[in-house]
Amino acid sequence: MLDIFNIVFPIFALIAIGYGLIYSGLIPKEAGAALSKFVFTVPLPLTMFRSLATANLSEQAPWSLWGAFFLCVFAMFGLGMLVTRFLFGREGSVLAVAGISSGFSNLVLLGIPVISAVFGEDSLVPLVMLLTIHLPIMTLLSSIMVEIYAREPGQALHFGAILLKVGKGLMRNAIILGILAGGIWGFLGLPIPELASGVIDRIVPVTVPLALMAMGMSMREYGLQGDILNGLALAIIKTVAFPALFYLVTATILPLPNAWTAVILLGAASPTGVNAYLLANHFGVGHRLSANTISLSVLVSLVTLPFWISVAHTIMGH
Repeated sequence: MLDIFNIVFPIFALIAIGYGLIYSGLIPKEAGAALSKFVFTVPLPLTMFRSLATANLSEQAPWSLWGAFFLCVFAMFGLGMLVTRFLFGREGSVLAVAGISSGFSNLVLLGIPVISAVFGEDSLVPLVMLLTIHLPIMTLLSSIMVEIYAREPGQALHFGAILLKVGKGLMRNAIILGILAGGIWGFLGLPIPELASGVIDRIVPVTVPLALMAMGMSMREYGLQGDILNGLALAIIKTVAFPALFYLVTATILPLPNAWTAVILLGAASPTGVNAYLLANHFGVGHRLSANTISLSVLVSLVTLPFWISVAHTIMGH
C-alpha cells in the first residue's frame, strides 16, 4: 500500500497544484487553456509517436483489446442513461450527456500519467493502440447523439455528413496525427534519426507533469455546480463499474495478454474525460451534470484508483 501511495500521491498532487494555481489567481485561467493546448499539440503527440515508432507491433492484433474495451464503453453509456432517466427523472438530450460522462475515459490527461507511473513509459503501447480508435469512435458517437437530439421530428440523419465532419476534425487533431505518424514509422521499421530523437527525448519527459497540472487547471472551470447525486452516481459508474466490467470481460469472454489487461484496466478506471463537458456545450444542456461528473470522478478515483492499481499489479504477477 505504501508503494501504491507513492505512485498515486504525486499524480493527484500535480492535479492539485494546477487547480491551486488558477484558484489562487497566481496564474490567469486563460493560461490553463493555453497549457492544455500546448500539451495536446506538442508533448502528447510526440509521446504517442515515439511509443508506436519504437514498438514491436508484429503479432499484436488489437481486435480483442478494442472489442473488450468498447463493449464496456457501450454498456456504461447505456447504464449512465438508464440511471439518469429512472433514478433522477431526467429526459431528452441530457441523457446523451449522462451516457458520455459514464463511458468516456480520460485516457490522455490521466491515463497516460497513471500507467507511466505504475508500469513505465514502455508499457504505453496497448494504450496508444486503443487511442488510435478511442477518440474517433467517441467523437463519432457524440456527434451522432448531437444530431439525433438536434434534428427536427421526422428529419433524416445524414451519416455521410457526420462522418465527413468528424473526419475533418480528426485530421486536424495533433494526437491523431502523432499516432498515425508513429504507426507508419514503426510499420516501416525506420529508426528515429539521432538528432530528432535527442529533441523528442527532451520534450517527452514534461508530458506527464504538464498534463496533470493542465487537468487540475481545467477542474477549476468545471467545479461542482448542482446535480451532485446524479453526478456522483455517474462518477461511480465510470470509476468502479467500468473497470470492473472490463476485468470481467477480459477474464471470461475476450482474454488479453496480462500486460495489456493490466494497462487498459487502469485506463478504464480513469475519471471522465473533458469531452463530456464539450458535448454538453453542443447540446446547451447538462453542463452541471457533466462538470460534476468530471470533478467527482477525479475525487472518487482518489479512493478507487489505488485499488485498481493493486488489481493491475496482481494481474501482472507483482
